[in-house]
Amino acid sequence: MERDELRKLVAEMVRIPSVNPLDGPIGEGQGERELASFVQSRLREAGIDCELHDAAEGRPSVVARVPGGSEEAVWFDAHLDTVSGDGMAFEPFAGRVEGDALYGRGAADDKASLAAMMAALMAVAKDASSLPATVVMTATADEEHRMQGLLSLLKSGLTARGAVVGEPTGLEIIIAHKGVARFKVATKGKAVHSSRPEDGVNAIYRMSKVVQALEAYAKGGVGRDSHPMLGRATLSVGVIRGGKHVNVVPDRCEIEVDRRLLPGEEGRKALGDVRTYLNSALQEELGLEVGSPDLVVPGLSLASDHPLVQCVSAAVKEVTGQAVLSGMHGTTHAGQLVAAGIPALVFGPGAMGQAHTATEELDLNQLEQAAAVYESLMQSGCR
Repeated sequence: MERDELRKLVAEMVRIPSVNPLDGPIGEGQGERELASFVQSRLREAGIDCELHDAAEGRPSVVARVPGGSEEAVWFDAHLDTVSGDGMAFEPFAGRVEGDALYGRGAADDKASLAAMMAALMAVAKDASSLPATVVMTATADEEHRMQGLLSLLKSGLTARGAVVGEPTGLEIIIAHKGVARFKVATKGKAVHSSRPEDGVNAIYRMSKVVQALEAYAKGGVGRDSHPMLGRATLSVGVIRGGKHVNVVPDRCEIEVDRRLLPGEEGRKALGDVRTYLNSALQEELGLEVGSPDLVVPGLSLASDHPLVQCVSAAVKEVTGQAVLSGMHGTTHAGQLVAAGIPALVFGPGAMGQAHTATEELDLNQLEQAAAVYESLMQSGCR
């Protein structure tokens, strides 16, 4: 794909809103269906076999396949969904291009990786007989929330001997990242009229003690281990809900907790450690409930001498002149792929710090370099 055509492709994709609706209904500009249909149409125009695979109602992923000399597959994955564009410093879905920069929600996270993978797949499909392995490319739904798109594809039996996950890494090769366990904690109280609070039990007041305890737990250091690229595990309270009316003493309050895992940490054990800590630190009855995890993603750790790392490093160095191995604190699909027995790493265009920001932008020069790297990896079968 020519430079200008590739730049046009990613800008078109930014102009198709695909905001993750989280657990709510799919509203205007939300969900992946319109973008998934666009991706499917463009790939089919290039003669590539692809289909839609619903992760949930109205939430499709795209699965494209170019057969090679071996049925053994290499897998390239990028996600369709974005976080909300609310509060951005400019129109989030205008896809504005100024010089070598593209501005908009999803420009870096993750439509740049997706466009670069599409361009690479279209290029190698022109002479698929030369491919040593089958190439699978997926454009997945719901990465930003529960990863239902990827998990449903794994459940369907899709597999590979190696995978490259596209995320904004600044063209660095991510061989380690944290995992995550997300869960809810609730306190129970007794509802009464707010004019007689002494007759009730305020669940929000109870939760304030839980939040203070978790803050102390997080500041004191979560776990004893440290990873050379990732540092220590972390914990954060991100959401709080409580009460229905201001004139009613609330009988329930709930928080959502994000516990980042180091590679090798087991999510349920980490949650159990939090539960044990709270039971020890809170020496009073709070009606405490610590729920099962809503999402667990294992951490990623791939040895620098792993064949997949060596192959990607060679391709990146050939295109960019250097191959930097690094770690990231965020969580990606690579953790789920490794847990399924598929070696995976993360590589893509766009600065790491641009994801989810109010001024998200993409260096379009990195887009072209990433497409060249992906094409090289597809042609070599990641060997």
